[in-house]
Amino acid sequence: MKLHKPALENDLVRLDVLKETHRETIRQSEATESMWEWLPVISTGTSFDSYVDTCLAAGQTDEFVPFVVFDKSTGQFAGLAAYENVSRLHRRLGINFIWHPPDLRGTVIVPATQLALLERALAVRIRRVEYYLPTENERAIRSVERLGARQEGVLRSFVRSASGNWSDIAVLSLVGDEIKAATLLLQDRIRQMQLA
Repeated sequence: MKLHKPALENDLVRLDVLKETHRETIRQSEATESMWEWLPVISTGTSFDSYVDTCLAAGQTDEFVPFVVFDKSTGQFAGLAAYENVSRLHRRLGINFIWHPPDLRGTVIVPATQLALLERALAVRIRRVEYYLPTENERAIRSVERLGARQEGVLRSFVRSASGNWSDIAVLSLVGDEIKAATLLLQDRIRQMQLA
């Protein structure tokens, strides 16, 4: 089994590896507006196409796996996510670039996406899942902490975003059995949301 094969999915979402055919779907989404707030500056420029080109190229390596999220009940685009800094040797990876359209935030799609990512990480025997989040993105930090992730520290003035601002980056992680505990928590959260 690989991080991206077979396809990542559960009853609610399907995560397809980013392909050129997804470019226009993403362009038409609100992701293009949000990307300027959180994405780092890249050497090829800060246009939408530069970011997609960079993700497609990086996706050809073993260290970065970008996904497009689809809602299985409707077949509609439901967000973006990625594995990054993958080290199979050291059995660790980062989960990053998770973004959902505003109308899906607070819905079952969000924990279902996180669950698909963590379950696959467990299936390929990952022992450490890392999250690198701008300290200004308090909502994302709280969300990851609710999974049981621990904050390990802050990298000061670590990255410049596409907007030109410099960000401190909070480093959080799930290690060993904490990953399994997070999947159980997400499964329970999904059940509760479906019953509500």
